[in-house]
Amino acid sequence: AGGGYIAAPSANTSGRPSPTKAEHVEEDLSGKIEMILDGGAVDIGVESTILDMTVTPPMILRPGAITKEMLTELIGEVDIDRTLITPDSKVKPKAPGMKYRHYAPKADLSIVEGPMASYDVANKKLADAINQMSAERMAKGHRVGVIGTQETVGRYKADVVKSIGTRADEATIANHLYAVLREFDDAEVEYIYSESFAAGGIGSAIMNRLLKAAGHHVIDA
Repeated sequence: AGGGYIAAPSANTSGRPSPTKAEHVEEDLSGKIEMILDGGAVDIGVESTILDMTVTPPMILRPGAITKEMLTELIGEVDIDRTLITPDSKVKPKAPGMKYRHYAPKADLSIVEGPMASYDVANKKLADAINQMSAERMAKGHRVGVIGTQETVGRYKADVVKSIGTRADEATIANHLYAVLREFDDAEVEYIYSESFAAGGIGSAIMNRLLKAAGHHVIDA
């Protein structure tokens, strides 16, 4: 109707997990907008890659499904905005929501990292660490959630344990990330412990969103 392009923000309240279903939009914006067009669940799950072409080499301001590896193969050297790497950097981020706590559930989220060699399938040490922290929280009367994968969810003991996808196909993890964070809100958990993921390919986008949601709170197992 406008005769041109439309630029618009994500259909969610600032700071909340992005919507991946029409129901998520309704949760955040019911009563604030006149209409929701339900086009079905999203295919990818995380927001688009933002690439700044005004600098040399081009710089990724937000990682997404179009990965650094894909861009490098096509156009050569590609840099990454340092605010994505250093959470306490004094450099102002060029893209909105990329430095401070964002995409966040209502619960206190922590990312638990294990040895690098264990990232393909999280090892027993990582599971034991998460179970110990969960038990300590639950002993104090708190409701605790754990984010694992299809390969690891059977190892965890908490009030709510959810698989975010399979490490054999990290696209499934990206696809389910925001929906799972919202499910923890529905379950009214107070603390969430999540496995970490490898930082290559779409894993960079997954870890970026998880770290923002956790306010860069990382625990070494």
